[in-house]
Amino acid sequence: MVVKNNMEALIRPQIKNLRPYVSKAIPGCVRLDANENPLPWPHGMQEELLSAPIAFNRYPDGEARELNKALAEATGIPQEGILTGNGSDELIQLIMTTFGGEDRAVLIHPPTFSMYKAAAMVTSTEIREVPLILNDEGNDLRLDVEGIIRTAAQPELSVIVLCNPNNPTGTLFPREDIMKIVRESGKLVVVDEAYGEFAGESVLDEIPNYPNLLVLKTFSKLYGMAALRLGYLLGQSSTIELLNRGRQPFNVNSFSQKAGVLALKYKEEFAEQKELLLGELEKIVATLRSLDSVKVFPTRGNFVLFQPENPEACYEQLIQKGFLVRNMGELPVVGKALRLSPGLPEDNAGLIKALQELFS
Repeated sequence: MVVKNNMEALIRPQIKNLRPYVSKAIPGCVRLDANENPLPWPHGMQEELLSAPIAFNRYPDGEARELNKALAEATGIPQEGILTGNGSDELIQLIMTTFGGEDRAVLIHPPTFSMYKAAAMVTSTEIREVPLILNDEGNDLRLDVEGIIRTAAQPELSVIVLCNPNNPTGTLFPREDIMKIVRESGKLVVVDEAYGEFAGESVLDEIPNYPNLLVLKTFSKLYGMAALRLGYLLGQSSTIELLNRGRQPFNVNSFSQKAGVLALKYKEEFAEQKELLLGELEKIVATLRSLDSVKVFPTRGNFVLFQPENPEACYEQLIQKGFLVRNMGELPVVGKALRLSPGLPEDNAGLIKALQELFS
């Protein structure tokens, strides 16, 4: 007997409308599309990790106590106020699962990180959008603070997500704007500081004052651990306890936990890498600004958003020259744009040459 394939009819409507996240890889191309740290780990860190006594036949520490202790020392937030996750993506979805769901809504500020919207859809959380405001020159953005606070008054709205610095635009929002939203919205405010180490700014110190403030961070960017999937949330212990109720047990593997502990031991070396990467990015940004008909957005991350006259053509031409950047498509407010992050110094020199040839 042949069973008729009716799986499409059984899927939840929210999932049916989603498209799988695609990470493009082109053999032979230098990858500048994922905002990664391309530099190798500091000398000795990998050797120390591989020689660590990890019991792979045992479940990991479900409370990540050693890692949380190291994070508490690094951030000044008590261990009870720290929650680690299998990358920031798991924690974003956990926030939606805990505070969102049916008859609840989350507020985002497009253009911003696509996974906020995806996590909301997966958890049947409604989405409210208050777009960023573009300046008169069309090359810088800011939060619509009053619009966010007005929208937050909707009774079904429970979560506000602010990405700072914002991906994909690189915008760093003023601290006073963020804290006004935290104070006046009355809702849970998640400040995603995935690129905060590059900006050198954070609202971590405000956590003791506001139970509705969560700060989301990751080891994937500056700390070069994108392959190991390790993120963490910081907040007041009472708020973290609520999130822990819906967390999957043993959600962070032992290897990644140990890698996180070691990465924090090498903070000075990673700080040196930050300065090198920002210096390389500055060279790329200067080149982009020197090109005719290219709009460049200010950035405080480790990446830059830019708009050639024909983004699709520029994207394909860079691939032909061996460089893969991110084609952002049609972004809300901004329009069609490309985004790139620096590679190794020798790769960046090649990229600059390629850009100058394309726009000569």
